[in-house]
Amino acid sequence: MTSPKLPDAMRTTEFFRLLHAFQAVERATVVPDLSRKENDIEHSYLLTMLCWYLANTLDLALDTKKLIEYALVHDFIEVYAGDTYFLDAEALRSKHEREEASRLRIATEFPEFTDMHERIAQYEKREDPEARFVYEVDKLIPLMTNYTQDGFGWKQYNVQPDELFANKRERIQDHPEVRSILEQFILELDTRRSEFFNQK
Repeated sequence: MTSPKLPDAMRTTEFFRLLHAFQAVERATVVPDLSRKENDIEHSYLLTMLCWYLANTLDLALDTKKLIEYALVHDFIEVYAGDTYFLDAEALRSKHEREEASRLRIATEFPEFTDMHERIAQYEKREDPEARFVYEVDKLIPLMTNYTQDGFGWKQYNVQPDELFANKRERIQDHPEVRSILEQFILELDTRRSEFFNQK
């Protein structure tokens, strides 16, 4: 009979410290009351719940466990790489290298967490419908956040609506349910541009 594995409190605390480091990663998006920037843990939880909500309420033929796991780890490699804003051309040039170095560092530091490493790798490849669904819902979240904040971030970063719409349409193509939500938002925003954007 195999003896059960016993937890190591100090090792568990080291992973807990990594979670705190992930929580310390600031994003461009701000929290609802506009008082500070959102962090990566907050964003990951929002994405997880939104994916679960959509999959459940729309009766999508998706593996909920995989959706939740993908959503929880989808940005975890930012723990050492930082968040990259989609309009930051300089940061985008080094994004892949920084994130790959971070992924390898996490794998080296916590080799025992095999499930997490597998999910991170699978999400990065986006070869299954669950990974692609999480990716596309992730691209909706900043749009939804800015919509609920009357375009605060778009005005702050001088985002132009046509550029934003094209960027989102390029990234959201695989799941018709997510694309439908996007197109509904675009229709609404397009008719109310002056409320949400700084117009050139």
